Amino acid sequence: MDRLDIISILAAVMLTVWALFLVVFLERQPEERRQSAQFVVRIDPVFDKKISVVKTLLAGNNLEQAESLLKEMVVAYPYEAMPFLLWGDLHLYRQDSVGAMLEYRKAVDLNPDFLDKKSEHFQGKKIKKTVEEAWSVIESGLATKHDDAALLSARTVYYYLLRKIAGSCG
Repeated sequence: MDRLDIISILAAVMLTVWALFLVVFLERQPEERRQSAQFVVRIDPVFDKKISVVKTLLAGNNLEQAESLLKEMVVAYPYEAMPFLLWGDLHLYRQDSVGAMLEYRKAVDLNPDFLDKKSEHFQGKKIKKTVEEAWSVIESGLATKHDDAALLSARTVYYYLLRKIAGSCG
């Protein structure tokens, strides 16, 4: 064994130890992120109560009261995604898939976890189905009115959400 062999063996041992350290370190990192995400302190505790009230109103088919509460919440919490998601659900209850798709876009822009299958807030299947339903409405509308600005804008949102869904983890 000459000097070059000893240096090669030492280098191999050091690389192996470094690789093991990285594997152990990277495995622990997602757990730490998950734990830190669970400790997010909500500033307004009333928000969760309002969300549950809106969900109850939607489940009870009391759409007018849910709409008025959602209007207040969108103004009071413009950077929260959940009111926009529920607003999209409200549109679905009213058989307006294009309106639901527009609201889902706002919700996904504010919280991309709605399209992440690993997240507890995953709503990807519902959003994808709504986007597909909206596409049939947009396509049939554009077949009769080629220059309808609202439908052209909705088509842009459709393509945007398709890219977001394709790029998501769901």
